[in-house]
Amino acid sequence: MAALNGLAGVALTSFSLAAGIADIRSRRIPNWLTVGGAGLGVGFAALGGAGSLLHALEGLTAGLAIGVALFLFKALGAGDAKFMAAIAAWAGWERLPSAYLAMLAGGATLALAWSIRHRMLRATLISTSAMVGAVVSNGGRMPPMMGGTPAGKFPYAVGLGVGAIAWWFWAGGVVP
Repeated sequence: MAALNGLAGVALTSFSLAAGIADIRSRRIPNWLTVGGAGLGVGFAALGGAGSLLHALEGLTAGLAIGVALFLFKALGAGDAKFMAAIAAWAGWERLPSAYLAMLAGGATLALAWSIRHRMLRATLISTSAMVGAVVSNGGRMPPMMGGTPAGKFPYAVGLGVGAIAWWFWAGGVVP
């Protein structure tokens, strides 16, 4: 089982890096990559037995539901939401909250660094504050994307991927 988990860690890391590179290059994560990443997560879980497979499918289903909601609220792009859903297959239902928190923390940390690097921190914080305020005062509906700053064009999959890799090793590096 240790060899399976080690190979799964290499695959998850490779998937996360590929998604980050694709997002840097084109600001898109191709469907073949997110579907492939989800398939790898489910496939590795299946090698761990029926219980692991069920956990992976539950994680993927919940991850897709969360991803669709985040996309509809314009909180994430479609590729980012699908990337997070693919990672949910690796996490399974029970570890999904910690995986998502790690990915969102990684994304937020790198987005702040990106904003600082491009000298757009103040504009980013003002735009973020305006979006949060609009959601709160607008009954939970997200307004059309605001911002438009260079910092707003951050390839978020890079941060999500860093968070996913960190989560994998923090969680023990085991399939669900």
